Amino acid sequence: MADDIVLEAVPALRIDHVTKTFPGVVALDDVDLTVRAGEVHGIVGENGAGKSTLMAVASGALVPDAGTVSLGGRPLRAGSTHAAQELGMAIVLQEPALLPDLTVAENMYLGQPPAARPPIGRLRSWSRDRLRDWSEEVGIDPDSRIEELEPEKRFIVDIVRALAHEPAVLVLDEPTEHLAGEDVERLFAAVRERVRDGGAVVYISHRIREVKEIADRISVLRDGCHRGTFDTQSLAERDIVDLIVGRRLDAVFPDKPVLSDAGDPVLRVETLRGRGFEDLTFDVGPGEIVGFAGIEGNGQRDALRALAGLGHRTGSVSVDGAQVRRRSAAVAYLTGDRHREGVFPGLTVRETIGLRNLDRFTRLGVVEPRREREFARTAVADLAVKTPSIDTPIESLSGGNQQKALLAGVLRRDPRVLLIDEPTQGVDIGAKSEIYDLLRDSARDRGMGVVVVSSDGIELAGLCDRVLIFSRGHVVEELVGDDISESRITGAALTATTHREKDTHRAGPAVRWFAGDTAPMAMVALAVLGLGLWTSLTSSFYLTTPSIAGLLALVAVLGFVALGQTVALMIGAVDLSVGPLMGFVVVAESFFLTAESMPLDRVLGWVLLFAIPLAVGLVNWALVDVVRMNAIVATLITYIALQALSLVLRPQPGGLFDSRITEALTFTLGPVPIAFILMVIVAAGMQFWLRRTRTGIALRSVGSEPERARLNGLGAPRLRLVGFLLCSLLAGLAALFLLAQVGSGDPTSGVDYTLTSISAAVIGGASIFGGRGSFVGTIAAALLVTQAIGAVTFLGLDAAWSSYLPGAMTLVAVAVYSRTRHLARTH
Repeated sequence: MADDIVLEAVPALRIDHVTKTFPGVVALDDVDLTVRAGEVHGIVGENGAGKSTLMAVASGALVPDAGTVSLGGRPLRAGSTHAAQELGMAIVLQEPALLPDLTVAENMYLGQPPAARPPIGRLRSWSRDRLRDWSEEVGIDPDSRIEELEPEKRFIVDIVRALAHEPAVLVLDEPTEHLAGEDVERLFAAVRERVRDGGAVVYISHRIREVKEIADRISVLRDGCHRGTFDTQSLAERDIVDLIVGRRLDAVFPDKPVLSDAGDPVLRVETLRGRGFEDLTFDVGPGEIVGFAGIEGNGQRDALRALAGLGHRTGSVSVDGAQVRRRSAAVAYLTGDRHREGVFPGLTVRETIGLRNLDRFTRLGVVEPRREREFARTAVADLAVKTPSIDTPIESLSGGNQQKALLAGVLRRDPRVLLIDEPTQGVDIGAKSEIYDLLRDSARDRGMGVVVVSSDGIELAGLCDRVLIFSRGHVVEELVGDDISESRITGAALTATTHREKDTHRAGPAVRWFAGDTAPMAMVALAVLGLGLWTSLTSSFYLTTPSIAGLLALVAVLGFVALGQTVALMIGAVDLSVGPLMGFVVVAESFFLTAESMPLDRVLGWVLLFAIPLAVGLVNWALVDVVRMNAIVATLITYIALQALSLVLRPQPGGLFDSRITEALTFTLGPVPIAFILMVIVAAGMQFWLRRTRTGIALRSVGSEPERARLNGLGAPRLRLVGFLLCSLLAGLAALFLLAQVGSGDPTSGVDYTLTSISAAVIGGASIFGGRGSFVGTIAAALLVTQAIGAVTFLGLDAAWSSYLPGAMTLVAVAVYSRTRHLARTH
């Protein structure tokens, strides 16, 4: 019994004296926090209070300047998400740390601690079972890529994978922002079940009612400091708000003005139709704020996007009496999915605000820095955006301050109509009041019409002059004036439809097929057959045994180096050095693998065949991950260095290879060279490794989103090292068979393979942005590229066509794959 008492006394999560600073900001100041096993612990605070930063430290995503974290009494190694995962921590972030190019099943697999991962062979069925645990009607295919899912389903996947291994500590950071009502209920049920089983849940939210409903205790953070922990039942909602803000907020919503019916409307919409809604007719008068409400997925968001000119629509939209066909400078739109559609990572706060207002501070297309900075400072001050400076990267701000910066940029355009989706999503309670005042003042003072979509009934009731209730794509009720209340809004929506109509829109089967990894292989195969048929009808020699053997021998060399290039592309890099590396290996071996070479020299030559590529791969990795160079620049440096060394060692071709070696390397089985057979075997093995092993899945994750891969406990530098080494080793193998074809140390023999290897990898389906590719598709594309180059002679075309054809095929492949993959994504 004593032991049991001791075990119960050990906190599930303990944070001691944690301090974390960023340039110009103390994010956490000597924070202590204790979370007990078997409780839901709410954490509340304004944006920038330090909530997400504290959990980033607790989950190993950030290294604190001072302080310690322990899980279940065991200390956490600072800065190690993998260690936190192994100690029983799972975290669901405001923006899910899912890898967009990986499937749902693969993401769920990577989200589990090593001991809890299912066998790869059972991954799909295991993922399907876990998703069904959430809901039998979840409608998420384990084989779908994350980038193809709408935000709601991405959040569900992230929550389900966090729950799958029954974590000792589950952190939920704003988990309900994109969830429909029934999914919020499922989440709360899962949270209660987790704590009944002895787990601890940390629940972070700006929605005070949710926190009061689900949490046993509440901790308040303000300005990076822990202001206290309280029993939930001891606090009223007003008390929590006052603790968060540090002052009393007497009025959250501004007073509504009395609007005149006289005058023409600012916005007039008649019989508007589009995906998810139909027959929408309404007006918005000067200074009026109109809300769209309804159960999520009933057309209100689709209607707002259609008004903004995003997506197909029919019907009439006019602003100040003038017909608006698509997009108009008079209509401004602010998205509710700021991570995907609002924020541009890499831009500063100044640039984000100025992006929509370039005409305000440019002359003849040139930005005037002084005017731009004044413009940004004014916008930041007007909306009280908390930022160290206007030159701070926008992605480093808290979610609410990102939202305010985006809103500042929109309002500074002085639009006649403002369309805004979830204006205070992820915004703290104090800033909400400021945004409400700003929207009301802007509408009144500028005579602007405002249309708001919000999932918060209280927000719509307090802010809007009229509210249109959507159900199944139709407006079923209109509330005006004193009739607007949270209960009337909710009641109208629930009375109109007793169940939520999920958005089941997806790209068609053809688009999804073209966007997958099978399509490139099929299209390349058809191209190979078509080109082969055309060439064989032109030349009878084309399909003879010597011709086929010669073609496949060339394919083997390109195939090996293209496989390596595919690995590089998958980790988000492009390796320009592979061609000169092949040439350098050929030159180096010309000193060791000749008929006159001594046995010891030959042994050294075979060692160098592997040592040189490994050394080059290591150098490329060091330049990228240690020196922090861009991969193209880094490999261009090694390209130049290797080509220079080759020319220094062999200014002219020389050093004949031993004929016994070249004969062995060019041996054929009928018309098929042994090199081609080996290349196919290697490609098949790599394809299995890519899809059916943890390392293969992890490698693709690094290319898909390096930071998210790190948050999933994956070591991105280590995986990139594997990628660069493997790329160079495959280029070395290609050089082995190349030397048998050239016969001597030719310093320029490998140069052309840099571009052709990129062409083969891209035509085979590899993404130039990383995370996607197929080794089988690559060797099929290597066959097509080699065939196209060789067919030029048989078809009697000018030699320039040997460059035109591969270039044109690469261009078409990039265009087709990019377009279909874009169409397959849902927003």
